[in-house]
Amino acid sequence: MTKTVSFVSLGCAKNLVDSEVMIAKLGAAGWTLVPETEQAEAVVINTCAFIDPAKAESTQTILAHAEKKRDGQQLIVAGCLSQRFGDELQSLIPEIDGVVGTGAYPSIVELLEDARAGKGPVRLDFEAEPEHDFLPRLITTPSATAYLKIAEGCDHPCTFCIIPQLRGGFRSRSEESILAEARALAAGGTKELILIAQDTSMWGRDRGYRRGGLAALLEKLHAIDGIVWIRLLYLYPATVDAELIDAMASLPKVCSYMDMPLQHVSAGVLRRMLRPSNGERYLEIVEDFRRRVPGITMRSTFIVGFPGENDEDVAELERWIGRAELDRVGFFVYSREDGTPGAELDRQVPEREKRRRLLRLRDAQRRASERARAKRIGETVQVLVEEKRTLRKTDPLAAALRSRHVIAGRSSGEAPGVDGIIAFTGDAEIGEFVDVTLRGNTSFDFYGDLVPALVPA
Repeated sequence: MTKTVSFVSLGCAKNLVDSEVMIAKLGAAGWTLVPETEQAEAVVINTCAFIDPAKAESTQTILAHAEKKRDGQQLIVAGCLSQRFGDELQSLIPEIDGVVGTGAYPSIVELLEDARAGKGPVRLDFEAEPEHDFLPRLITTPSATAYLKIAEGCDHPCTFCIIPQLRGGFRSRSEESILAEARALAAGGTKELILIAQDTSMWGRDRGYRRGGLAALLEKLHAIDGIVWIRLLYLYPATVDAELIDAMASLPKVCSYMDMPLQHVSAGVLRRMLRPSNGERYLEIVEDFRRRVPGITMRSTFIVGFPGENDEDVAELERWIGRAELDRVGFFVYSREDGTPGAELDRQVPEREKRRRLLRLRDAQRRASERARAKRIGETVQVLVEEKRTLRKTDPLAAALRSRHVIAGRSSGEAPGVDGIIAFTGDAEIGEFVDVTLRGNTSFDFYGDLVPALVPA
């Protein structure tokens, strides 16, 4: 009899990789993936619990599926919410048949079979090393792009963050494991590898590299045939080294793209966060990247309203935003998470004041982003084609391109899901690379003209 399973994956790209691994493991064990949960014998919800909105979304999703669960259908809850609350989930929501934490994905097949037998298991153990088999993987991102998780967990003591409790300490995957997966992804048609971890630039430090570990890994990944772009997400200011910047400057396949969550620039706020350095040092890092990697696109994230943050701290961050002129910045209102040191700090900021500061800083970044985007107009960039899209009549891109039917893609300066698109018209196939000359932008996206491919004489 055919066994069918449906997945709901919430949260970050790291969670998505975990879902793809579980899907493939179940497929190899005879389970068939179906898109609609109503059609499945088992439903797996891979949850997020990083901040309150993520916990709320995960909880609401579980409750919605519990309410419509059919007789004989299994409901499995996986991921960070499972790791954080474990047994409580099953006692509060008895419709849940099994719980699997972030370190126990290798047992997903056994867990699902046990759930069918009514054993209702809970598995929350962390693996000492994240060396469980990542292959095969069912890639759910656009066909040319795949995330590659190179480490698990985190060792940084940030007082606002629950991740070490949810994912364990930092554990680099072995070079052999990463390269084997990268080669398999390339053989399957992946052209863009997106390297992810909680701190990507720390890779290898627990495996004997004092520095230069990620740079050495990039050189080996660069040699894999079929890979065109290698993108790095989630660098950490204290673990970025000169070797990494040199590798980004010298290896053509490594995207000129930096995503480094800084969280704040005020020395006082950073000390309370147990984060390194200060705003002036961060400006030096930004300028170092710009000097050594010409044309680099830069992204960061900041937390607004951390306990003890005052108007002077906000003004300092506002000035820093104007000086740094990063291409893109995400802002998060501080979420007071139980179990973190930050939740116990004094001088908690009222919610209304957090929102006021958020609007102020977003406005400052809007002006900085406009200046940064204006510098790119007129450039001809390589674009990975991802979809053919029909726009609403009111979409600014439709007016700019004089067409509702456009092609959407990304250059090396845009990461998927967070950075917008490059839109153009003409003939291009999904999954191929084309050249586009940028001739304008909206508040979020670029648009341009397709450069005709040269035909050999």
